[in-house]
Amino acid sequence: MNNKDSRQPRLQLKYFFAAVEQMADDVIITGKDGIIEYVNPAFEQTTGYAKEEVLGKTPRILKSGHHHAGFYRNLWETILAGKTFKHVIANKKKNGELYYADQAITPLKDTRGEITHFVSVWKDVTEHVRYREELEALNKSLRFEKQKFEQILDFEERIGTFADLNKLADFVVNGIAGILEVERCSLMLLDEKTGELVIKGAVGLDHKIIRENRSSLGEGVAGLVAKERKPLLVEVIDTDERVGRENLPSYRTKSFLSVPVMLDHKLLGVVNVTDKKSPGPEVFTDFDLNILLAIVRQAAVAIENAELYKELKYLTVTDPLTNLYNYRHFMRTLEYEIGRFHRFGDALSLLIMDIDDFKEYNGAHGAARGDEILKEIGDILSDQLREVDIICRYASDEFAAILPATDVAQVKTIARKIGEAVSRLDPEGKITASFGLASCHKGMSRHDFILKADAALTHAKRHGKNQIYCQDKTDAG
Repeated sequence: MNNKDSRQPRLQLKYFFAAVEQMADDVIITGKDGIIEYVNPAFEQTTGYAKEEVLGKTPRILKSGHHHAGFYRNLWETILAGKTFKHVIANKKKNGELYYADQAITPLKDTRGEITHFVSVWKDVTEHVRYREELEALNKSLRFEKQKFEQILDFEERIGTFADLNKLADFVVNGIAGILEVERCSLMLLDEKTGELVIKGAVGLDHKIIRENRSSLGEGVAGLVAKERKPLLVEVIDTDERVGRENLPSYRTKSFLSVPVMLDHKLLGVVNVTDKKSPGPEVFTDFDLNILLAIVRQAAVAIENAELYKELKYLTVTDPLTNLYNYRHFMRTLEYEIGRFHRFGDALSLLIMDIDDFKEYNGAHGAARGDEILKEIGDILSDQLREVDIICRYASDEFAAILPATDVAQVKTIARKIGEAVSRLDPEGKITASFGLASCHKGMSRHDFILKADAALTHAKRHGKNQIYCQDKTDAG
């Protein structure tokens, strides 16, 4: 053998060692007994351990406690059988920080086929794992929100069947208790003769309290909400300065919601909920509050149609601030237009528009300026849409338009013009709007139509705001 041939294996070994030393992936080599004999610099950088701290020890120093004994038993059974074990493993750095390694452990064999060492190579995939966990949590949240929204729409469809106020009140409190998963709920209505709030329906309250409880405006939590006509979310009653009292011993938890029942700026009553029983924290959140506000808005419309509020049916169908149609008229007209669509087959589209970050804008510029913006947006909608279109103030900072004989591609063009006009309302460009569009299809109910447009609006809000989105891509062209 010449000198060149004898040097070849040594050169190959030299290059192999240099490659392992410079690899971005972490490498550990252990004996068959699991004792660490080699780690590369990438390992030191990832784990925070110096080479001298781990040589002679086992990889158990990286053990995080996130895997059960069966996991490690399967690992050893695999590699001792001469096979490669691959898995994403949760390990722990020297400083205690958790990281995830996409790891492959391969047995090394001698010329007789006997295992002598194990080589473990891995990539740090912590960011990828955390991203997936966040994505899964978001998907779970979206599924939960979708489920709640569908429950609300189902509630809205059924609530219109009650003409008797007593039956309506029972339906409302039971519906709220089920959707929000609470043990206690009460609906208090304003007695216009005495100016007091009286309990009309309740879940989880003593019958004596239901019969005898009356609250004046400004008195107690419900009275305070009725007087100020603003919703109240209390996380811990003992420390909330707005309430100013300790929790009553009959209540299991210290968090509650109280919301005024309003119809065209007229106070009808108050809804109260407490003792949350759903999994997780027993503290109400803004999400819970928004659900309750959506339900109460529907309840207000239903109360209008009930026996004790028949006189309200002659009230105007317009919103006094924007001079657009109100929510009640929107719901009735949408039902009518869907009926016409199913009879005649002409195109029918729905636009729901939300002012982006309007709550923050109101807080920064004041309610008076906020009302001016709402009025100006009402004017923009009236200017951009036709007389045949039904334009409504759908919620505090949301607007909706029903567009007969119009497909979504046309509505998208209209929405773009509206969005451009809205953005010019504020010199600093802080007013923008997001749009959800939907077209009506055969067999679609009012429930389905609203759900489709609202889902499109939610997508627009979640993907940067100041967006126009249609749930059905083929509709938008």
